[in-house]
Amino acid sequence: MTSRLYDLKAMLPGELNQLVGELEEPAYRTRQILNWLYAKGVRDVREMTNVSKILREKLAERTRITWLHLVRRQESATGEAVKFLFELPTGQRIESVLIADGTRRTACLSSQVGCPLDCKFCATGRMGMIANLEAGQIVDQLLQVNHFARGRGEKVTNVVMMGMGEPLLNYSAVARALKLMRLKEGIGLGGRKITVSTAGYIPGIRRLMAEDLNVGLAISLNATTDQMREQLMPINRKYKIADLLAVAREFFARRGYGVTFEYVLMAGLTDADADARRLAELTRDIPCKINLIPYNETDADRRFRRPSCRRLEQFYQVLRGCRVEFTVRHSRGRDIDAACGQLYHRREK
Repeated sequence: MTSRLYDLKAMLPGELNQLVGELEEPAYRTRQILNWLYAKGVRDVREMTNVSKILREKLAERTRITWLHLVRRQESATGEAVKFLFELPTGQRIESVLIADGTRRTACLSSQVGCPLDCKFCATGRMGMIANLEAGQIVDQLLQVNHFARGRGEKVTNVVMMGMGEPLLNYSAVARALKLMRLKEGIGLGGRKITVSTAGYIPGIRRLMAEDLNVGLAISLNATTDQMREQLMPINRKYKIADLLAVAREFFARRGYGVTFEYVLMAGLTDADADARRLAELTRDIPCKINLIPYNETDADRRFRRPSCRRLEQFYQVLRGCRVEFTVRHSRGRDIDAACGQLYHRREK
């Protein structure tokens, strides 16, 4: 008996098959176990009723099944966003979001408790770095969000690693979770239905592009000069805008499809006509998508404000004049603090 319990929810089929072999069981037990985990959502191996009692006892000695405790669920007034507050065994808490957009249902998942990068406009950054999530904890967020969606006659169609934390600073767990999300025996998401968002951690971007995952990449640009980006995102002191543009070109050359640049519009900081023109010039020769995000305000920090509708429209017009294609991410969960940049949880007494 090993001193460390294996998390079944974090095991890839090959690893699970090896464990089944070590327990002197036939290979088809692997498929049965995966079905219980992903299709039936068991919390305990003893619930696997079509598995022999002897195997269940062996699994109970060697393994565990990650299950996050759902503390609270909040739905937006429109029903287009649902925020989930989960508690880890340590008592720490994380948030996930289900976003409805037409026929698409996107699960926004967290990769860390808090975040070490201290982006000044992001609520999660105020928490600081608390802990990395395990692969099974990332996957369980998706499974529980999807279970809720199925209760409404829907299912998760897309995943974005844009919740709490910097995914590429918890690389091993995130990469393993992405592989598990793609299992045909599980959720079975296609790689292009998954997007990993980063503040610009270039070593992690290079690791990701070398993986056989075929997932999308979103880089949070958020400013058009190094001076402003360093004020907003301390990571820019090490990885400059020019470095991000270079790695975006490298990503396209390696993977065959472009990155998404995310750009948060903040009043008086990143929303000037000159910013729009610089954004057009910076990305002109890079195969990419541009996703504009009007800032989502929080009560805790009044330094950053959402631009007026008139200012936003003027910014869009300048980009159109520069022949730049872009999309605007319309926030669906602002009324429950579930929109981009708003995820933050202070430990309750």
